[in-house]
Amino acid sequence: MKRRAAVLLGTTVLASALAAPSALADGPSEIYLGKRSGTIHVGGFPASYNWVDKQYRSTSLPNLRKHSIRITFTGCANWRARAAVRWGSTYDTVESSAKGCRKSILLTPLGNMNANVTLTIHQDPTDMTASTVIKPVH
Repeated sequence: MKRRAAVLLGTTVLASALAAPSALADGPSEIYLGKRSGTIHVGGFPASYNWVDKQYRSTSLPNLRKHSIRITFTGCANWRARAAVRWGSTYDTVESSAKGCRKSILLTPLGNMNANVTLTIHQDPTDMTASTVIKPVH
């Protein structure tokens, strides 16, 4: 009986150690640094794309910054957003698209602590592009 309980306890401990981390695991491994926000105007149109970048520092990797960039457009359009940031000797590029009215996109690139993010918006069918540079929060 004791042997069975010990084996069962050992199996439970091993299973929990090998299990995938929970969704809450990101919280303690990141420190919120602050946010930046702004607007991007594409072409000569009066409507603008609003963005907010919440930045986090990783506690497990010393030179890693996570960006959580929310881009919203209150008008109606087919558009794409792309964020690129330097990470080590390469760039992390994240892209997503939206179609319709009052849409929003969330981009989450990872990069070096002191690297700028280039945020680019491309609007179809007018084939116009605009971009901005997001500086890191210190």
